[in-house]
Amino acid sequence: MAKLSHILGMNARNQLYASLNSSRAKRYGFSKYVAKNFLQKHGVGVAKLYAMVSTQEEFRAFDFSSIEGGFAVKPSNGSAGKGVIVIKSRKRGEDVWVDIEDREWTEEDLRLHVSDILAGQYSTWNTTRSAIIEERIPVHPDLAPYVPIGTPDVRVILFNNIPVMAMTRLPTHASGGRANLDQGAIGLGIDMGTGKTLFGVSGKKEMITYFPDTQIPVSDIQIPTWIKTLRTATRTANATGLRYMGVDIFLHPERGPLVAEVNAYPGLSIQLCNQAGLRKRLERLEGITARNVNHAVKIGQSLFAESFSSFVESEGDIQILSHVEEVALIDDDDRHHDTKALMNTGREMSAIAYDLAMELNLVDPNDLLWMQQVAGEGKAAVVEVRYKLQDSVYRSPMIVTKKLNDSPYKIQLGRNDLEGFFVGVNR
Repeated sequence: MAKLSHILGMNARNQLYASLNSSRAKRYGFSKYVAKNFLQKHGVGVAKLYAMVSTQEEFRAFDFSSIEGGFAVKPSNGSAGKGVIVIKSRKRGEDVWVDIEDREWTEEDLRLHVSDILAGQYSTWNTTRSAIIEERIPVHPDLAPYVPIGTPDVRVILFNNIPVMAMTRLPTHASGGRANLDQGAIGLGIDMGTGKTLFGVSGKKEMITYFPDTQIPVSDIQIPTWIKTLRTATRTANATGLRYMGVDIFLHPERGPLVAEVNAYPGLSIQLCNQAGLRKRLERLEGITARNVNHAVKIGQSLFAESFSSFVESEGDIQILSHVEEVALIDDDDRHHDTKALMNTGREMSAIAYDLAMELNLVDPNDLLWMQQVAGEGKAAVVEVRYKLQDSVYRSPMIVTKKLNDSPYKIQLGRNDLEGFFVGVNR
């Protein structure tokens, strides 16, 4: 588990990060309809809207039988999955609908439920009372083996438009088919680098390593369309202007990532699912600005991949490294340049000598990851370096520093890139 000092608490979230959001931007987190309408205009995928009703007069004009297939009814301003019902089908020849828990709803039942929403039974934040009726999103086939009921989603936390942490929420029978941890869904942390699941939480309490009903391991599940999902989250942050936010995304089998909801005050249990602290990650982004969507995703993956070997498929025993290792730097033409690298556990981020980086054309002003303050040098470029170590190829962000120009080791690998290795053993 993360150190206590790395954990983001509710007060710190509200005072240090959520407070950076403007009142104008926060409105997208207070209303699903406002967010959906706005994002659609900005080219971000969302679920198809059948109706948004705010008054009984508007609702009386709506005909449920006009909908083909499943649909969801939810409060525009609700939270924690309250007031949401998901219909999977209509009984043939009858005005009766069946929800994902196999309960039957007559048209009168549906209208009573919407009336409760309009009466404010499920509204939060003292906001306008309205109901959304939208399409039901089918389960992506890659995730179907892990979901007995309902549709899972992916939540991504972003700061300064950069993805910081993510989890997938898998509905259960206990949660009533809702992807909500408060109601008993399962949350799985996601490796930002690979899109594979890490740790599991049942509800908000119990850590799990296997799904309770199937005994399938919760780790190493590949989230489909991972890069597209991160890009969708980043485009959402760019469009709304929210500095700190959470984005909930459905993964449609054909249409890809679709934004379900935007949250200006996202919950903090995502830290439990990832066994990592948000505060530490957010602090690492201070002063870093992304040029565009792809750059933002690249930064998030580079900084917050689970470990050095996060981008590499490897099998077998834990790798052992000497203090000094031969590495081959790989340039854009796939040519290899051999050099020696120092395994420096005293530094956090890896570094490359300025002269060597220039020789390999790594310091392109249009392709830097970011600029970072370095003691005695001022601001230094951080670049992505591709290299081969032992039998695997890796990509890592490295600080370009003149301090290594006269060193016998032009590459120093820091702690961020040495997790999962034993260092200092003579082989």
